[in-house]
This record gives sequence, structure tokens and C-alpha cells, in this order.
Amino acid sequence: MQFPPARVLKRSAIVSVIVGSALNLINQPEAIFGPSQIVWWKLALTYAVPFLVATYGAMAAMKD
Repeated sequence: MQFPPARVLKRSAIVSVIVGSALNLINQPEAIFGPSQIVWWKLALTYAVPFLVATYGAMAAMKD
């Protein structure tokens, strides 16, 4: 598989921000709105996973 085109990366980044933010609100509300500390590795994964899934899906669709 080749490196994703810029339009795929841009769309994946937008999906990652929207989905990652929603998931972070669901998974760490006590850290965002309360006294708990943010778990940074969870935050990173919360944004990375939707980015990777969106990128993979777009690249697989383009290959077919």
C-alpha cells in the first residue's frame, strides 16, 4: 500500500478530531470536568485510533 494522498490525511484528521473528542468526553469526563488528572496515553490513543481507521478505510476503498 502506498502513502495516503493529502486529501485522505486531511479527511482522516477531521474525523479524528470529531470522533476522538467525543470519545475523550465519554472516557475521561472526570479528568475534563472534575479533579482527576488526564491520562495522556489514553488521550493519544483516543485520537490516533479513529485517524488510523479512517485512513485505512479510505485507502482500502481507493484500492478496490
